[in-house]
Amino acid sequence: MNNSSVVIKSDVSLRRNLSDYNFMLVIDTDSCDDMKSDIKKKLNNLGYLKESSVYSFKDTKSTNRDYLRKQGYISSAYYEDVSPEVIINSDKKCVFTLADNDHICITAYDFGKNLRDIYEKCLNIEEKLNDKLNFAFDIDFGYLSDDFYDSGCMMDVSVCMNLKALEYFNKIDDIQDVARYRGYMFEKAFNSNTKSSIYRLTTNGHLMDPEYIINDMTLLIDSISRKEIENRRILFGNNPEFKDDLLRSVSMLKYSRVLDEIEGMNRIGDLLIAIDFGIVDGFNVDDILDLYDKTNKLKLEKFRENNKLNQNIGVLRSEIIKDTLERQVKN
Repeated sequence: MNNSSVVIKSDVSLRRNLSDYNFMLVIDTDSCDDMKSDIKKKLNNLGYLKESSVYSFKDTKSTNRDYLRKQGYISSAYYEDVSPEVIINSDKKCVFTLADNDHICITAYDFGKNLRDIYEKCLNIEEKLNDKLNFAFDIDFGYLSDDFYDSGCMMDVSVCMNLKALEYFNKIDDIQDVARYRGYMFEKAFNSNTKSSIYRLTTNGHLMDPEYIINDMTLLIDSISRKEIENRRILFGNNPEFKDDLLRSVSMLKYSRVLDEIEGMNRIGDLLIAIDFGIVDGFNVDDILDLYDKTNKLKLEKFRENNKLNQNIGVLRSEIIKDTLERQVKN
């Protein structure tokens, strides 16, 4: 067993401001438009705009605005005269948020992967952009923001985990206590009324040392993953219903006519556990992990639009999952 069936998705974000423009709190509309244009020109030169989806906040429907907020790609703040933009490049697994609380927020993400690798990827993107854009930086205070107390490394980290066994054995509170003691937030990834075993660990507040945070969070994630895997083995060995529940999820993925996003994520998580225990075979783990990305709401809407389809998003999600599983078994 490995962490890829525990760690669903990890995001590392670096927020930056350009030296040549005022901070977002005082920037005027024309300057903000120029700033966004400069950033997009550099992103295009570096190949990050190719095959990307761009969402201008004022032109994006409210349901997608809410979705972008829930994904952490946009803040709750919104000013009518300055419209944020979100650029999502699924191929390179990176997101660029322009003109939100800061000039640019660079996010690198991946599924089932090591947090250190994602952090290094985000740093690499940031270094390429800094060569072109000249981010505001002070030797004493670090990267600068209009909020003095926010200046520093200006980094945010978020990790989603499938903790099905720890939840079953009522051990979530112990994890929450440890996370909070170390200065992190730990909570259900979705509304507390939603049936889901997916939890989110995030940084909380002002950070100064990114290396320490990445190393400390990695140790914590590895510890949580080991506990989850140990408890899965106990559950698998002593509760036949656990195996039945996993197989039920595999059947749901194969035969359901419609799946919403949260149920889809939970069922995919169960499939990964079933693969770990060897009760299903013929599946490539990386391709299954990629389903998390392929079946998110924005990706499916873009797919539907590009292919001139009219299916319900839940139906389309189910069809893509079924097609992926069928092709894997045949191969």
